[in-house]
Amino acid sequence: MLDAAEQLFAARGYTAVTLKHIAEHLGMKQASLYYHFPQGKEELYVEVMLRHLEQRRVRFKQLLAEAPPTLEGRLQHIGTWLIQQPPLNGGRMILTDLPELSPESSARLEEAMYRCVFAPLEELFAESLDRLHPSLQSDPGFIGGAFLAAIEALYTFKRYGSKSDEALVATLIALLLEGALKP
Repeated sequence: MLDAAEQLFAARGYTAVTLKHIAEHLGMKQASLYYHFPQGKEELYVEVMLRHLEQRRVRFKQLLAEAPPTLEGRLQHIGTWLIQQPPLNGGRMILTDLPELSPESSARLEEAMYRCVFAPLEELFAESLDRLHPSLQSDPGFIGGAFLAAIEALYTFKRYGSKSDEALVATLIALLLEGALKP
């Protein structure tokens, strides 16, 4: 049930998915969903997203442990994994899904998004502060967020380009760390 709901919410977003859609996807009656989630769609959405975000946090931790020790190597390892996953659509979540939830649910998901997705990358860039441009040293979270947003954008390039996932991520890392202009 959680997997089916996750697929639908990830593809369409909170507002576009109804409990009827989820029930039809599962081949069950909508009322049966209320047995498991008596508070309805919001409760199901929060449960699904918290589970998904925690799975990402655990996988990030594993990837960082397996990755080469350099910033570039760690970004490549995480970025290649991310581009091979269905996109989180964090921007859509923040702009359209969370405002539709109760303030409590929205706050829970915002905290989980930060802890599970943004914080690991913020920490990664914070470990390399001495390599960052002086204007960015005070905000490694911005760079981590830009990396995540760009990875999600690369998901679209996969459909139309001929580069491998690894090559797309390597190009993004070079752009992020070295810039687009000749020195």
